[in-house]
Amino acid sequence: MANNLPTVPSHPLQRDQTRGPGTSNSTTQQLLDPLNYLNSIAQQLLHSLSPPHNKPPPPPTVTAFADADAALAAAVQLARLHQRKQQRIEALKSDVLALEDSWRTVIMRLEEGRRELEAIISEGDVRLAAIEQAKSGTQSHRGLCFCWVT
Repeated sequence: MANNLPTVPSHPLQRDQTRGPGTSNSTTQQLLDPLNYLNSIAQQLLHSLSPPHNKPPPPPTVTAFADADAALAAAVQLARLHQRKQQRIEALKSDVLALEDSWRTVIMRLEEGRRELEAIISEGDVRLAAIEQAKSGTQSHRGLCFCWVT
């Protein structure tokens, strides 16, 4: 029976290591790469310890496990940093939403004030027109009485 195990490099996955085509450098991939590497060397170790059907593969080196441990530690640090940044983003998002709500309240109050001022200005324009009409009416039509309605 042929051995279909992938060959395991003797060094950990480097963060800036060139990846094959079609692989991404996303955070998820950066977290999964060390786990996949550890899984690969663990499988190789288990196959090397199993009863031989043919010639078993050589067990992985101790440094391969140390490298996998270092890669996992780096991945955990990256995940921790990502969590802190995500918490900061969520806090800022909450602040922005609160500011947006207060801004909306201010805008609504300003709109109410604008409407009230327009009504007052409109009423003032009507009164000014009536005063102007009264002035012109008293000079040309003496004896007419104007009543003011408020």
